[in-house]
Amino acid sequence: MLRTQTERLLNDERSSRMIVSLTDAWLQLEKLGTMLPSHSEHPRYFNEQLEDSMRAETRAYIADAIERDLGVSVLIDSDYSFLNASLARLYGIDGVQGSHIRHVALSDRRRGGLLGQASILTATANGIDTSPILRGVWVLESLLGTPPSAPPPDIEPLEPDTRGTTTIREQLTAHREVATCAACHNRIDPPGFALESFDEIGQFRESYLLDGAWRRQGPQVDPSGELPSGEAFDDIVQLKTHLMKRIDLVARNLASKLLVHATGRIDDPADKTDVLKLLQNHAEDKDVGIRTLIHAAVQSEAFAR
Repeated sequence: MLRTQTERLLNDERSSRMIVSLTDAWLQLEKLGTMLPSHSEHPRYFNEQLEDSMRAETRAYIADAIERDLGVSVLIDSDYSFLNASLARLYGIDGVQGSHIRHVALSDRRRGGLLGQASILTATANGIDTSPILRGVWVLESLLGTPPSAPPPDIEPLEPDTRGTTTIREQLTAHREVATCAACHNRIDPPGFALESFDEIGQFRESYLLDGAWRRQGPQVDPSGELPSGEAFDDIVQLKTHLMKRIDLVARNLASKLLVHATGRIDDPADKTDVLKLLQNHAEDKDVGIRTLIHAAVQSEAFAR
């Protein structure tokens, strides 16, 4: 009966409300629009209402994954997304016309999955510039479910060097020389470096732009890094290859987010046990379907409590 009713609710058009609230909380889409980019530097963001299109892409992507019960690996990588003409232009994709969101095949592997979507890339920037720290924390927290510890209270935050005398990578290298910072930044910075290939509205770039009387080309972006495991990567595509090996973490994190969303309980001491129980019937299938996880959440002891 629980399965039947869950299917009925998921198949109802009103389930779109769940997609909105889930993606806002889990993927932090609620941050979109809180720190707007410069109108003079990114007029298309406002003129083409890109913010609405960005949200629509990610919500359609998650809704489709639920409808087709796709594995959690689609959160990391895929060969398609949901675009309209405005987003397609932002991504450098030809042949997409009109304002409606539709399934579009991708040939650029940098765009597949959530990490290439403008909504995520814009929500993890501050409107003016990008930060490997913010984006790296998002990967650890929202994708892998392994959030870093809070920074020590006596550590000064990094200030961007708009003159271009140092890159953010050079600043973070110096930051990691502080012993209390190194442990967390060794985890945070690498995925953040890979996402530096995208600017503050998710447009691909190979070089930074410097502030001043005229925006001019600055140093080249270096999207390479090395994970704490010792796995090195040259760019976002190679990073996603390494993240694919951590599908179990992605599944566990999504199961946890679904339970929180379904029960409304946060920081319940039993949460970790509940998540493990929820996943135990799918232990052999690390790339478990997202719709399957929703059913598991509804049929779990945690949901019944």
